[in-house]
Amino acid sequence: MKNRTLWTALAAAAAFAFLVAMVISGALPEQRQLVKFEAKGIMKLEPDRISRVELHQGERKAVLLRTSDGNWAVQGGSALSAEMGKKLSLAVQFMNTAGPIRVMEPAELDGTNPRDFGLDQPRLTFTLFADAQPVLGVRFGAHNPEDTAQYMTLDGHQDVILMSRFVGQEWESVAGGVLAK
Repeated sequence: MKNRTLWTALAAAAAFAFLVAMVISGALPEQRQLVKFEAKGIMKLEPDRISRVELHQGERKAVLLRTSDGNWAVQGGSALSAEMGKKLSLAVQFMNTAGPIRVMEPAELDGTNPRDFGLDQPRLTFTLFADAQPVLGVRFGAHNPEDTAQYMTLDGHQDVILMSRFVGQEWESVAGGVLAK
């Protein structure tokens, strides 16, 4: 019984010492079972570097600018609401973090029509800028037949990309909020 009490006290002291060491060093123990995050989106640039977004939906257009405090505003207009600013920041982040489900190269697309993918008249187009330089131009088309993904193309590329639907939905939500005004 005495040995058991001694081992319990030693284990408690070791656990307490480990916690104190973690507090002093500020480091969390490395979780070996977790895979380190690696952004695999179509935009390699850090999302915080995007300073301008040009949205087009049909004839409607909006230019959105990142303000010095990290929020967003309509060019020549007012600041976006906090909710809309978060949606836009999330949509920009998706371009960095969300990878394509599938990339169909031009050879695979022989015999198809851009209309099959809804890309002849895109639902939404946008261009992301870092400072004054365009970084990424995107055109979102139709949803796939299963309605789980959406077709898109990038400026300067002939591939058709199948992207998770949530990415296009976030952009369409931003466009709906900004272009409806």
